[in-house]
Amino acid sequence: MRKILLIFGILAALSLVIGGCSSSTDPADIDADLEDFGAYKATDEEPYFGDPDVEEVASAEEEEEYNDPVALSPIVDSVECAERPDIFCLRMVWGNLERDSGVTELTDWSGKLTINRGAIVVTHLIRFEPGQDYLLPRYNEEGYYVPEELRWVSQTSCHYDGIASKLFIPPSVTDEVVTVTYESEQLTISFTMGELEELDTLITIGFGNAISFQAARFDPTSKLHGSLAGRWFRNENGQGVFYGKWISAAGRIMGTIKGQWGIDENGRQVFVGKWIDVTGKFQGFVKGFYSSHPTLSNLAYGGRFWGRIYNADSEPIGLLKGHYRRGNCYKGGYFAGRWRIGYRIPVISANETF
Repeated sequence: MRKILLIFGILAALSLVIGGCSSSTDPADIDADLEDFGAYKATDEEPYFGDPDVEEVASAEEEEEYNDPVALSPIVDSVECAERPDIFCLRMVWGNLERDSGVTELTDWSGKLTINRGAIVVTHLIRFEPGQDYLLPRYNEEGYYVPEELRWVSQTSCHYDGIASKLFIPPSVTDEVVTVTYESEQLTISFTMGELEELDTLITIGFGNAISFQAARFDPTSKLHGSLAGRWFRNENGQGVFYGKWISAAGRIMGTIKGQWGIDENGRQVFVGKWIDVTGKFQGFVKGFYSSHPTLSNLAYGGRFWGRIYNADSEPIGLLKGHYRRGNCYKGGYFAGRWRIGYRIPVISANETF
């Protein structure tokens, strides 16, 4: 299959492609008279779009599976056996999300994650380098595992590290609020169980460093919601590019996504792309808006994106939204978000409304 991304020209061409697919002059309506999605077509592709860069992001080198012995603890077993188990997938990524190659000094992100009731089970280590980044032992002086606490050693320079985990929260007969707390030298922050339902945030630390938090309720069978993560940057030709992995609600990679972002003929910041499964089979188009965000940005490098998912007939079938930290070099930047299929699909505008 031809590489979809190579069909695009310079960023100006992207503007014509995205803006030209609508005859509407209403800047709030991206879906009016929708004809196509630029050069992206409803065709199957090679796995990872036949692109080694996309494969790198979605490969085991990026996220190494981790067999956490805490998964065998009685707390985990009791939650899994509950009638309606409270289990959440949590992704934390920290470091130089812009991937500034000029950064040579190491930043120490060593820290811990605690939950006041329940268990933390690590599922993947994200870009951990052997000998430099590692998890600390999770047992006490008596030799018993401590499921409610996770500690790590992590250092980054011009890249990032991270941890993907599952949080198992047992039921309680009291009104005790469950909180999950992240602690490192740079930041201490807590989230309640209610906040985990919609957790999607990026916190700027400075000098290109930031921390991304993302959570969703775990569902081992659903193919209707999940998360996505990858790179968001300008390539050597100045084009806005993004690509990454499409992740299920069970934390498994379902496929990959690839696209471009830029300014359309109406001056709107828009993105367009395509989603395929792990075999390369077409799954859907994506299209929407992005914008810098006052609480996320540093010189407009950070922001949010939101949009719709479409089927092969250009009909909206779902939504996606998230945050990004733009990179200005090849393979730089970072984005993370959430997606859902099949219910409550509002019309979207250049203002984030859902």
